[in-house]
Amino acid sequence: MYSNIRKNLILSAGISLVALLAATAPSQKPAPSPSPTTSDERFTVTASAEFGVRGLEVNGNENKFRSDLNYHAGFRVFDSSFLIKDNSKESRVFDTALVTTSGWSSDPQGSFRLNMDKVGSYSFDANLRRVTYFNNLNTHVVKWSQPFPTGSEHAMNTVHNFGDMDLTVFPQNENFRMRFGYSFNHTDGPAFATLRWPNSSSDEFQVNSAVDSTSQDFRAGVDGKLAGFNLGFTYGHRAFKDDTQFFVDSLNQGNNPASNSASINLLTRSMPTKGSTDFGNFYVHRTFGKTLDFTGRFIYAESNSTTTQSDFGSGRASNGNIIVLDAITVPGEAKRPQARSDVGLTWRATDSFRISNTFTFDQFGISGGNTFVENVTSTTSGGTPIALIRVNTSSARQTSYRRFSDLIEADYQVNRMFAFNAGYRYTHRTVGASLLDLNNINNTVAARDEGTLSNTTNSFIAGTRIKPNKSWSIHADVERGSSDNVFTRLANNKFTNFRVRSVANLKQFSFNLSAITKDNDNPGTSRAVTAIPATDTIANTKTRIFSGSVDWTPRSELTLSGGYTYHWQTTTADIILPVGAPDFPTSAYRLGTSTYYLRDSYFFFDVTARPIKRVSLFASYRLDDDPGQGDRVLTRAQDIISSYPIRFHMPEVRLAIRLTRNIDWNLGYQYYSYRERQYINPFASTSAVTTILTPMGIAPQNYTAHMPYTSLRIFFGKAAADR
Repeated sequence: MYSNIRKNLILSAGISLVALLAATAPSQKPAPSPSPTTSDERFTVTASAEFGVRGLEVNGNENKFRSDLNYHAGFRVFDSSFLIKDNSKESRVFDTALVTTSGWSSDPQGSFRLNMDKVGSYSFDANLRRVTYFNNLNTHVVKWSQPFPTGSEHAMNTVHNFGDMDLTVFPQNENFRMRFGYSFNHTDGPAFATLRWPNSSSDEFQVNSAVDSTSQDFRAGVDGKLAGFNLGFTYGHRAFKDDTQFFVDSLNQGNNPASNSASINLLTRSMPTKGSTDFGNFYVHRTFGKTLDFTGRFIYAESNSTTTQSDFGSGRASNGNIIVLDAITVPGEAKRPQARSDVGLTWRATDSFRISNTFTFDQFGISGGNTFVENVTSTTSGGTPIALIRVNTSSARQTSYRRFSDLIEADYQVNRMFAFNAGYRYTHRTVGASLLDLNNINNTVAARDEGTLSNTTNSFIAGTRIKPNKSWSIHADVERGSSDNVFTRLANNKFTNFRVRSVANLKQFSFNLSAITKDNDNPGTSRAVTAIPATDTIANTKTRIFSGSVDWTPRSELTLSGGYTYHWQTTTADIILPVGAPDFPTSAYRLGTSTYYLRDSYFFFDVTARPIKRVSLFASYRLDDDPGQGDRVLTRAQDIISSYPIRFHMPEVRLAIRLTRNIDWNLGYQYYSYRERQYINPFASTSAVTTILTPMGIAPQNYTAHMPYTSLRIFFGKAAADR
């Protein structure tokens, strides 16, 4: 009841704001119409359309090519646009309407955009997109055979349609505007996953799935001015559902039939989920006397969802027993109310000195529960019935979270050439959790209140802006301190982040240099295992990114640009690894480390030229090269070294020839070369004979792809005359 009262209050506040703004806003006066052109025609059209075909030849691993790029051969709609202006003085439905399209048909993504407006009345924007998504995780879970795995068991081939539509009424009226919006999101298609059945000690099985996920969003809002304040309110509703199905429709003997007798005859799993989210967003802003700026925002949202999992399976367990029917039903529901507020003040003490303070408060609660019912009908391998296995339990969980943060900053402009800023951020959070488990068969109850945990963090911010002359500027900032995690009870992350960037322009040259460094320590505590007590562990990540580029335009018909980025990262985490047979709890455990190496170099070079009047040329080259861990090897059995060494070449050339006033002919060619680089076996001793491996120790996914294409771009109306 309390949440319904809060929602009703928010809706009432929004309705009241609409009435106040509408009552105080002056009558809407039509904005002056744009002057018509000297043409006697009512409409002025400026348009171009590009249609063509793409060829494709893939040599090597086609699944990896589709996972990376997913281009197809065939007809393609290239970038096209259509702009129409209404030159009449009255009775216009719109002033301008612009339609743009790109990438439909053989591209992995396509887009359609419509912008239509009438000055003083409305502005409408629609953006529709489609993405064909393919992913084959060959390095994740596979069917193993000698000497290499034969195929992926985690793959997806879906179509993602989504879009946004927004309408603003009276867009030029600062005193009263109305806004309406709608968004949709739908994904469907086949996929693969894995699961263990009928229990955790059984084999692992590939499971087919049919992805089907949908959401719709509706928005309505109003903003304007009242008593010197800029005010706004938005109400939104989101409905979502997921009807993805999982199934095995033929005999499946698992990934390890030689040593595990478990199998599945038939299996279906459905977990239909439905839910909704309602939210209200109110904001207020005002500047007092040109020295004090005030901004406030309050958001309240409430999400509710329900789900019912249904499993029906038959087959054979790992002990040889025959599962006649394993039926599982799990109905559940969850609720998440959240409130967030932000208040910001900026005081301009002088023309050179400013102080700002931002206070943020956030709280939410997550509560939910489910009932788990399972009935297993089985027999021995000889057909003797086994007593019915019944499970009937209920569970409930509740989490509360409250956090506030305050950031104070000062900014001082010393002179035209030098400015600096400094700040301090403080956060405090409180998290509480409780649980309840009930066995409905023997009526036993397990309840635990985990209490509340409070935590604080501190961080410092500093930055500077240096401008040695009007064509050269340098920006640098640093942040050092600690941060927390919302849903984990680990200790605070300790971090140091630094950025610097230099931008300079010298005649026909433009230079960009930047550097980013990040150091993060994430401490935690492991649980106790055999022969090892609970141990403090640390995950340390060091990142260095250096980048530089230069652009040169010696004349209007020629532009050259190139750049280089080096991405260096080393992540080391303390781990506990079984040594020998991994049979908990009898196996031996050792404290070790897991280290990941990234040493990526990225280089690009572009040329845009117009060698003769009717010909334009574009050429580019991209190289992405990561040697990964290189020749590093392990000296201890409890350690892990990992990386993903690759080399990726991407040259392209494109030629545009102006055939007539209205037609351009385009010719192009793209080439992709992907190689998973080999490296020394990290598990080999430095004194032993090493083995050359590919990433993850599986078959290389190398490929090359040739993509020639040609198209005609046709210009209509004013666009043709201006070329």
